[in-house]
Amino acid sequence: MQLRSLIQLTASVGAIGLLDRIVAVGLGIIFARWLGPNEFGTYAFVVTAIALLCIPAKLGIPELLTRDIAASRGSAEPLALGRSILKGFAVVGAASFAIVAVGQLVLQFTADTPISRLMKIGLWMVIPSAFFEVVAGIIRGLGRTIAFQLYGSVLLSGATLVIGASAMLLLDLYTARIAIETRFAAFTLLLMVCCVHLVLILRRLQPVAGGRVLGTGVIMSTGSRFMFNSVINMALMRVDLLLLGILATEEAVGLYRVAAEGGLLVAFGYTAVTTVLAPEYARIHSVGDRERLQKTVRHATWLILLIGGVIALPLIFGSHLFIAVVFGESYVPASLALSIIAAGYLVSFLFGDPVYILNMTGHHDRVTLLVAISLALSLLLCLILIPPLGGTGAAIAASVALICYRYLACRAVFQRLGVNCAIFGKLTTLGTAPDRVA
Repeated sequence: MQLRSLIQLTASVGAIGLLDRIVAVGLGIIFARWLGPNEFGTYAFVVTAIALLCIPAKLGIPELLTRDIAASRGSAEPLALGRSILKGFAVVGAASFAIVAVGQLVLQFTADTPISRLMKIGLWMVIPSAFFEVVAGIIRGLGRTIAFQLYGSVLLSGATLVIGASAMLLLDLYTARIAIETRFAAFTLLLMVCCVHLVLILRRLQPVAGGRVLGTGVIMSTGSRFMFNSVINMALMRVDLLLLGILATEEAVGLYRVAAEGGLLVAFGYTAVTTVLAPEYARIHSVGDRERLQKTVRHATWLILLIGGVIALPLIFGSHLFIAVVFGESYVPASLALSIIAAGYLVSFLFGDPVYILNMTGHHDRVTLLVAISLALSLLLCLILIPPLGGTGAAIAASVALICYRYLACRAVFQRLGVNCAIFGKLTTLGTAPDRVA
C-alpha cells in the first residue's frame, strides 16, 4: 500500500476511531456519573469478565477468517466463502452456547454478591457478541475496512449509549443491571445489521467454483491457536482491572476504569492504523515481498507514534484537569493512574505494530509465548503493587507489561521476517539475523 493511500485510509478509519472514542468516552462519562463509583465498578468488572469469556466462544474464528479471506483475494487458490463461513458459524454457535450453559451452572454455586447477580444476566451477552465478532471479521477480510471499523466501534458504542441512556431516563433507574441489559440489546441490534450487510456483500461477489474450503480440522486447530493468543492477550490487557476487583473494592475498580477509558484515547491512532493494515500484512506476506512489507511497516510505525504523541502528552501532564472536567471531582483520584497509562501507551508505540504483523503472517504461535511472558510479568507486578498502591499500582503493572510485550514482539518480527518495525535503529540493532524469511 502506498503511503498516500495508507494516510488517506488511516485518516478515514482514524476519523471513525476518534468519533468512537468521543462516543465511548461520552458513554463512560454518563454511566460513571449516573451510576456512581460502586455501581460503575460492578458494571466495569462484569463487562471485562464477559469480554474474556467471549474469546473462547469465538475460538479464534474471526481472526482466522480475516486472514484467510484477505490472503485469498487475488490468489491462485481462492476460498469458497459460503461453505467456509457456515462452518465457522457452526463452531462458534456450539462454543458460545456451551460457555453460557457452563457459566450459569457455576454461578449457581457462587456467593450471592452484586457482581455474581449481574454476571448471570451478562453471560447471555456472550452469544450475540461472539457472532458479531465473526461477521465483522469476515467483512474486514473482504476489504471493507471502513464498514468493519464502523460496526466494531462507533455504531456499537453509539447504540449502547442511546439505548442505555434512554432506558435509564425512561425507567428512572440508574443501575449496573440496566447498563448491562442495554449493552446486550446493542450487540444484538448490531449483529442483525451486520449480517444483512454481509449477505449483500456476498451476493455481489463472483461465485468461486471449486474453491478451497476451510476444513473443520483447520478451523479448530488454527482457530484455537488464535483463540489462545486472544485469551492471554485480553488477560494481559484486563488482568489489572480484574485483580484490582479481587484485591481492592468496587470503588477502586470504578476509578481505575475511568483512567483506562481515558488511556484508550491514546490508542485510537494505533487502532486506526492496524485496522487498515492487518489484512494488508497478510496479502503482502503471501506474495513474499519483504521490501514492501518493511516499507509499509515503517510508515505504520511513524503514523502510530505521531498520532499517539499528540493525544498522550496532554493526558500525561493534564490528567487531573481532564478527569475533573470530564468525569467529575469524585473521580480525580484516578488522575495519576491515567498519566501512567497514557505514558505506557506512548512508549509502547516506539515498537510499532509487531503483534498484528506476527498474527497476519502465520507466526501467531510466537505471539502466544510473548503474551504469556508479559502476562506473567503483569500478574506478578499487580500482586506486588496493587495492595500498597491500588489503582496506581495496577497502572504501573499494566504499562510495564505492555511495553515489554511490544518490545519482545518487535524482536520476534525481525528474527522471523527480517523486518524492523521499531521507530529507531537499523535492522541489525534489534537482534540476530532472521531465522526464517517468507
